[in-house]
Amino acid sequence: MAQKQTRWRKLDNTANLFPVIPGRQASNVFRLSAVLRDEVDGVLLNEALADVLPASAVFGMRLRHGLFWNYLEQNDAPAAAVREQEAPCRAIDPLETNRYLFRVLYFGARISLETYHALTDGTGALRFLQALCYRYCQLRYAAELPAGALAARYGAEQALNVQDGYLRSYLPQKTKKTYREPRAFRLHGERRMPFDMGVCTLLMPAQRLREVCRAQGVSVGEMLTAASLMAVREEYLPARGAKRPVAAFVPVDLRHVFGCDTSANFFAGVTVREHFGETQRPFGEVLASVRAQLAEKTTREALAQKLAYTARGELNFAARLVPLPLKNGVLRLIYEGSSAGATLTVSNLGRVSVEPEFAPFIQSMRFLLSETKGEPVKCAAVTCGDTAAVTVTSQLEGQAVARNMARRLVRAGVPVTVESAGEEL
Repeated sequence: MAQKQTRWRKLDNTANLFPVIPGRQASNVFRLSAVLRDEVDGVLLNEALADVLPASAVFGMRLRHGLFWNYLEQNDAPAAAVREQEAPCRAIDPLETNRYLFRVLYFGARISLETYHALTDGTGALRFLQALCYRYCQLRYAAELPAGALAARYGAEQALNVQDGYLRSYLPQKTKKTYREPRAFRLHGERRMPFDMGVCTLLMPAQRLREVCRAQGVSVGEMLTAASLMAVREEYLPARGAKRPVAAFVPVDLRHVFGCDTSANFFAGVTVREHFGETQRPFGEVLASVRAQLAEKTTREALAQKLAYTARGELNFAARLVPLPLKNGVLRLIYEGSSAGATLTVSNLGRVSVEPEFAPFIQSMRFLLSETKGEPVKCAAVTCGDTAAVTVTSQLEGQAVARNMARRLVRAGVPVTVESAGEEL
């Protein structure tokens, strides 16, 4: 009898970094949530998860440690969706998840997918969550759906595409010797208790937000990045300003840039820096500066150079022969050096399209990033349907950044509703 062949794949270029970061500094877990029309049925959600997981070459894996590289191996153990009871974005304990690197949670009308970043990025996780929600809706709302929607399988084709976009898109070229950013201003304040995360979500009419941004000649991502930098300036910097710049790390999805629609990690990070002195700079000036920096750093040429720089190390034959423990030590130093160059992260997943048949049942989405010791505040945005949601997560007591951003958006003409777990702005 022929033995079943086990799938495995190398971690992509970016994913190699996450397993070496100590869990006490960062869980490297992010969350995507879908808010449905009705309270979630846990039994049906587990049935939906059992249906969609086997088709996913990204999520149906477990992490293994080789002699020279970490790698992902097929996991055939059952996975379970459980009722949410703890703080979001906790480090994933493989013993709790049957060795899977994700967890599916539900609470009220919300389905949440928490993903270890070594598996995929926000776009890859979104595809899995959409497939899961569509299958759940097929089971829950069968009487309300047309026959075509009941028969369709969603997400399977994309889930099988797990090529390494970094190596596929790599072209040898002359690059900078280093992309290490100068040290940035760090946020300080009273820290929350371990395993506690401050979460505050600003909900806005998506159309109105786009209108306000369009009137100022910027994108939603540029607006949110500038607003977060100004929030740090006004809430955390002394009146005299700071010697170090306030810097935002902004992830950029590379799929459309290089035509590689992989469901594995495929993004690059660019850093936007602003120097704030004693003189208060008007928001319009900061907004224009952010737009100019992003325009310069997100061209195809600039991103191709950065991609070549990061891929070059993995393609180096000598580096391949370095044992994993030594390699991990080098990667840890690279992480610590790069993380010192950012004050906070601002990630915008953009507008999520929902299949028309399921739009009546999926009302909105949320996107959360886990904070780190060096970046105790992070902002994540996603738009679904008529709702734009900006979630600020924080290790620091209070919600100073979220409060400042909300007030700025309201002054600009965008109505904001605050969603927060018992904390006031």
